[in-house]
Amino acid sequence: MIRKTAVLSLLLGTFLLASSLTGIGVAFDPGGPPVAGPAPAPGPAPAPAPAGPGLQAKPPPGPPAPGQLKLEERNWEMINHNALGTSYNPQNGINKNNVQYLELQWMYPYPPGPNIPGAFVKYEGSGAPVIVVDGIAYAATNQRALIALDAGTGKLLWNKNVPYDNTKLTAAYPHVKGLLPHTHAVNYYQQYGFIIPSYQSCQIDAHDALSGDVVFQVFEICGKFQEAQAWGNQGFYASIGTHPPQFYKNIMVVPVMGSSGNGGRSFIAGYDVSQTPPRRVWQTFLMPPADGDPEWALHECDKGWFFSYPEWASNGRMAVPCREVPRDVLMNDWMHPLSRKVHSASTIATIWGHYMIDPETGTVYLGMGESGPYPNAEGRPGPNLYGSGIVALDATTGRFKWWFQAVPHDLWDMDCAWNTVLGRIDNTKVVFKACKNGFLYALDAATGEPKWVFKPPGLWIPPASQGLDPKSKADMSKKWPGEPATSGVLAMNYAGGIEADLAYDGKNVYVTTYNIPVFLNIEQGLIPFGNRLHMVPAPHPVNATIYAVDAKTGKIVWQFFIDGVGYRGGVTVSGGLVWVPSGDGNLYILDADTGKVVTKKNFGTGLWTQVSIAADPNGKMKVFVQTGGMTISSWGLTGIPGAMMVYGLPDELPKGVEVVKEVIKEVQVPKEVIKEVTKEVVKEVPAANIEVGVPYGTVGLAVGIIFLVISAVLFTRRAPKAV
Repeated sequence: MIRKTAVLSLLLGTFLLASSLTGIGVAFDPGGPPVAGPAPAPGPAPAPAPAGPGLQAKPPPGPPAPGQLKLEERNWEMINHNALGTSYNPQNGINKNNVQYLELQWMYPYPPGPNIPGAFVKYEGSGAPVIVVDGIAYAATNQRALIALDAGTGKLLWNKNVPYDNTKLTAAYPHVKGLLPHTHAVNYYQQYGFIIPSYQSCQIDAHDALSGDVVFQVFEICGKFQEAQAWGNQGFYASIGTHPPQFYKNIMVVPVMGSSGNGGRSFIAGYDVSQTPPRRVWQTFLMPPADGDPEWALHECDKGWFFSYPEWASNGRMAVPCREVPRDVLMNDWMHPLSRKVHSASTIATIWGHYMIDPETGTVYLGMGESGPYPNAEGRPGPNLYGSGIVALDATTGRFKWWFQAVPHDLWDMDCAWNTVLGRIDNTKVVFKACKNGFLYALDAATGEPKWVFKPPGLWIPPASQGLDPKSKADMSKKWPGEPATSGVLAMNYAGGIEADLAYDGKNVYVTTYNIPVFLNIEQGLIPFGNRLHMVPAPHPVNATIYAVDAKTGKIVWQFFIDGVGYRGGVTVSGGLVWVPSGDGNLYILDADTGKVVTKKNFGTGLWTQVSIAADPNGKMKVFVQTGGMTISSWGLTGIPGAMMVYGLPDELPKGVEVVKEVIKEVQVPKEVIKEVTKEVVKEVPAANIEVGVPYGTVGLAVGIIFLVISAVLFTRRAPKAV
């Protein structure tokens, strides 16, 4: 009987132990503070603008009252949470111990937007992350509406839009490309109390955060036609600015970029907003004028760095200073080899990512769009500065501080789009930047010199998509990827290897990469305007990987693999968790320490927009998820309005279990081994203790161990004595 009981106990103990171990990676957490020390807080608020008839900045808010959430916990004020672009909220109200209890609390289906006259396509919904300010949630739709909702209930507060007419725009400004109804971001500016979505029609429109009324506008940032010709422009400026401007003291910094493959002499401008109307006080061009400038790449050479893929691959060198590049390689940059002028289609395309100003130094950091046109680059030999790189400018003067070109002579849309993040390595400020060539760079914020370079091991880069040698005139004169082949050229991906925003919590940088390779067919011969894209899928696995990279060393901490889909949008880090919206319809919520799945939610449709986390009017944390709103057909269905889905914790969490352990020494009869047996005292506790109680998986593990110990004792007692 004893032996039969022992066998049953052994089987039951083994089952409980196995069951516990299966769930322990998800269930177990010791509690305590957030995953890492906070990311560097934004520096002191910009000084108020000087007295004048223009904008007047408000003093920064004071410290929170005891028991209140801090401003950076309560609000999600910009596309990447804050002005430094970190995508990190330091709140801990939603965390690893309670995230599994999140429930849908309200949703807001996006209504069809009004058609924009003259727009060539209609995109619905919103592709911009939600921002939340003092309990109000704001969404900017692709049809140019700005919507304000009560973050606690979803009640519509107002829905405002600025009317645009693309037909009238292109008639009045023939050097401006037609309107694209696509909104990528919306930002709140605390010092002025207004909100600016991605600008459109070469004008900036700021809405009062409480009423939605337009309170500030800047027109004709692309200039008038004759003015643009005087700048040396011969192509088209992009009507759309995918990210709102940034402010430093009384200066508003605005990129004005060319339209991809359609020319336009790109520049960054600084406007003095203390005057009415705001006055452009500096203008830094990013490419030479239409007639060319033979020494264009030499003007700022002493401040720049090139990333050389061949040198990195052979000896790990992270950057080549511009002074090492032969003069004949740098001469005549961007100039057609026959006409000795800039080809009409050549440009640096729109900046697609959050750009950031260090409030302490007044340095603005911007990730550049791709060098175009592509994939046929025979009309633009040279490195094509400053396309597909990162530039640092003085926000008050527009002068270059440094530049870093990640993809010299970019042949395939490998821009450095998405967010630019300011962080630290020890006592040094660092810019973290990912580019669509698949690399993540940590650059000294003062000089642009790399601290480390990270190439994701799961990213597949075929030869035609590998970067070129900036010191080689032959490489810098290549006409297209895979030259001389013109068909069946294998490219890394339709849109690069990284198409998403980073997150940074002061400890790790979280970056996503993906593989969706395509074959290219190249058309020889240049056309006046346009990119000539001919692609077919390539037989290579499609997948995505999220990496946690140590911010100090650039080494992998963990990685999380998603099979069968690409990745677009961005990741968020908050509450010791990494929030990963995925094209397979799942919102994966990962442990920021280990990369293990804590829980996940399925939405039944691909997710392509970053998650926001902020508080409602009652101080309760909410998770804001955007569905639908797609505008890029290769990533998902277009024309789906979708909805804002908002999750929070229930008012009362389920009762937890607290396990109190007592260790009792049980002394056996002679010849028996003294064994320690763990005695469990189990009692129900209030839900408030759930964060510090022992999870159910641990209980099962402990009970399983008890049964195994009892079984072993019974077997020992039953076993025959040794002779």
